[in-house]
Amino acid sequence: MSDAFRRARRFLDFLPTAKWAALLGSVASGLLYVALLVDLALFVELTVNRGAIPCFDRLPLYEREHFLTLIKFPDDDEDPGIRRDDIKEIVKGWREQAADLKIEDRSMLALIGTSSPEKLSAKDQKNRHALLWYVKLPELVGEVLGDAAGTRVREEIEANFKEWGPALAVYHDLSDFGALGLVTRKQASGQRFLVNPLVRWNSWMWRSGNIGYLEGLFVLALALAILRLGAMYLADYLAACAVIEATTRIRRGVYHHTFRLGTLAFRALGPTEAVGVSTRHLESVHDGMLAWLTVYFREPVKFGLLLLFALLVSFWLSLAFLLFAVLVWLIGGQVADYFRREGRTATLRAANQLALIQESLMLMRLVKVYLMEHFNQTRVERQFSAFARAQLKRYRGEALYRPLFLFLGLVASLVLLLVAGIVVLHGQLSVTSTMILVASLISLYWPSVAWLECRRLIRRGRISAQVVFDFLDRQGTVGQLVEAEFLPAMTKSLEFDDVSLNEPGSGRKLLQNISMSIPAGSRVALVGPDEMEKQALVYLLPRFLDPTSGEIRIDRKNVRWVTLDSLRAQIAIVLQHNLVFNDTVINNIGCGDPSFPLPRIIEAAKIAHVHQFIQKLPRGYETMIGDMGHSLNTGERFRIALARAILRDPALFIIEEPSMPLDDDIKGLLDDTFSRVLPGRTVIFLPHRLSTIRSCDKIYLLYQGRVEASGEHRELLAASEMYRHLQYMEFNEFAGRLQGAVPASAEDESLV
Repeated sequence: MSDAFRRARRFLDFLPTAKWAALLGSVASGLLYVALLVDLALFVELTVNRGAIPCFDRLPLYEREHFLTLIKFPDDDEDPGIRRDDIKEIVKGWREQAADLKIEDRSMLALIGTSSPEKLSAKDQKNRHALLWYVKLPELVGEVLGDAAGTRVREEIEANFKEWGPALAVYHDLSDFGALGLVTRKQASGQRFLVNPLVRWNSWMWRSGNIGYLEGLFVLALALAILRLGAMYLADYLAACAVIEATTRIRRGVYHHTFRLGTLAFRALGPTEAVGVSTRHLESVHDGMLAWLTVYFREPVKFGLLLLFALLVSFWLSLAFLLFAVLVWLIGGQVADYFRREGRTATLRAANQLALIQESLMLMRLVKVYLMEHFNQTRVERQFSAFARAQLKRYRGEALYRPLFLFLGLVASLVLLLVAGIVVLHGQLSVTSTMILVASLISLYWPSVAWLECRRLIRRGRISAQVVFDFLDRQGTVGQLVEAEFLPAMTKSLEFDDVSLNEPGSGRKLLQNISMSIPAGSRVALVGPDEMEKQALVYLLPRFLDPTSGEIRIDRKNVRWVTLDSLRAQIAIVLQHNLVFNDTVINNIGCGDPSFPLPRIIEAAKIAHVHQFIQKLPRGYETMIGDMGHSLNTGERFRIALARAILRDPALFIIEEPSMPLDDDIKGLLDDTFSRVLPGRTVIFLPHRLSTIRSCDKIYLLYQGRVEASGEHRELLAASEMYRHLQYMEFNEFAGRLQGAVPASAEDESLV
């Protein structure tokens, strides 16, 4: 099935630009979605922390521990850390800026240069760390974002120290720094791999302070939203263009292949199959290819980026949640599969019980005749109980597995919140990061659902693609020989020589050893209880399909040896199920052939006694008719079909009369048309009027695929009991009432 769907996708290459642009647009929309989530995370971080660079005391615990690994005074150059000479220079500068330092400020500055910091009290160690944080901070920022950012931080620190003094300044945050505060809080986490390059390449995120940063985030979000809108439109529209072009080409192939398959001549088999392939199955292929272009790659990209973002926020917490979610999915999926299987089994049992109940209802006459009321009622009660149990089992499973699946998902979310809360309370994760992490992990749900739905559409598309290409790969049974000759108009006879035909698909014998000879210019009628047998016989003439064995000859030429065009040009067919189609009257009669001008079409319509009726239509010959146009009755449709046949001036007419009762006026018009057109032409009737049967030179009675009897109407009435029975059932008033039919007119009541 995947090979068939791959064959269908190759048709997308007829519009390669649209195909690849749709794929790129689809992936780009997923990337932009994640970019919008990142923008939202930056907005949350800014509003919660207000763009402040925290003092050491307000740093997250893991950031403080990370910083303490950096502040050491080694004696060698292996890992310089913070050099004593550098510290002395900084402290000297602070003393020069504030000569009137207070005693506590002097004592704090002295803590930096101590040679044995481990001997300091807890309070002094805390003060020393707070002071060293601001000493080291400009260097840290400069290494990450460049000298300009480090210089600005240094200037703000020096201004604070000058204003407040070291003892107070070290416990004050540096405010209005935009994204610089985010950078300083993320150097010990995996988020630095995303945050550092982002802020380094976008200096507007810190140069203009919080307001400028906020405005920039708004503009960025607006730009990303517009780009995502454009990408989604581009992906969806171009995907639709590529898929429509592909399915149109496949549908065109189905249409042309339909005419190459003789099996499609049968109303009960071919058209239904071809229509199903061209509509329902191709629509499934269309939906599958559209999902493949727009969702199949976009949602995995979106899922992967969201997961990566969550792992950057908190690797171990995200990994633990992901593993827990996979466990929940596996357990819930197994439970859901079990109940779905049970539900399908219960549905099948319910359907079986319903069939038994229907059978019991159909036994009413038998029950009454044999006095089975009590027995049958007991059976029905058992069937009712079994049906109710099966239905209850089905709904119990559905009522359990869906809420259970939602419950497991809710448990996973609650566990995530519990663990995240514990981590936050222990200082290992900030509240902002927790909010962003939860939003990222919850956002994984929608790509998963969309991708699973996409998989469902693609799976259905694969099944339908297999059906479509099985149809297209089927070999045609009707072909034209390379050296086929032109067939002139029939002048001698039409012969069926030992013709047999098996029904395509089922193999049932429709025709068995049919032999008959129809002289040119004669009228014959085909009658019999099986409509398909009669239609099969006439379908062989224009080679809608070829006989399984035997030959059909026109003027002693096998119809297989002549060109299809010349053969079909000699034959006009009027069948009940193809009288008119949805188009204008002029196209219904002329079939869009420019060789038939309007005057000739009007002349044919006049002969068929339909011209006056057409003139009364809203737009005359330009009026749309058919199921989606102007409504016509049976007689009007039949006469338009007759006009179509008359216009072609054929040598052979095949006419199936309407099975619905016609008014006497319409019958008179039809008889007049037949009397003017049919003399001198060969006519094969599939009659439903007694007057038509009487007018035929010979009647062939088909029964079980054979010619049961043949002769004139009176001869068959006298010689064939089956023929008399068929005449009685179709034309007798009393029989018609028994069958619920409308009585025949007085003209047709007489059998003889």
